[in-house]
Amino acid sequence: MDYEKYPRNDILCIDMRSFYASVEAVKLGLDPNKALLAVIGDLSRPGSIVLATSPALKRKYKLHNVSRFYELPKDPTIHLVEANMSDYIHMSIQITKLLYRFAPQEAIHQYSVDEVWLTANGLEKLFGDRWELARNIKKTIWEELQLPSAIGIGDNKLLAKVVLDLHAK
Repeated sequence: MDYEKYPRNDILCIDMRSFYASVEAVKLGLDPNKALLAVIGDLSRPGSIVLATSPALKRKYKLHNVSRFYELPKDPTIHLVEANMSDYIHMSIQITKLLYRFAPQEAIHQYSVDEVWLTANGLEKLFGDRWELARNIKKTIWEELQLPSAIGIGDNKLLAKVVLDLHAK
């Protein structure tokens, strides 16, 4: 099959890194990349789920995504915060509005509270190639919201997501 005959798209898969933990770190005035922070479903219940941990906390204690509050190390330098879904939704909306500066609304496809696909076809004259656009988006999200992000780029949504996931590992 000759795939050259099919249209090629520029799709960006934008993922907010450790989103809940990053939002909470920013709220506390901490660097999301360096803070030791865990987001707990309910701080009053030891068996409550840990919804998110910061990258630094994961690295330091080799934590996995699924754990319980009582399984966290007893380290006084760890910031323990209760989840606040309305804050995460509000920040997700801010991120989407930020993306409207780079692409029209119909080119932005919200996948989840922390992940968005952006179709970048035809944006080269405004922002450069897809690589430059991705760098600009990532830089703008960091500078304006202090949130880390990663962006996978592919010819379709699946490839963009696979590239993102491979890059994350």
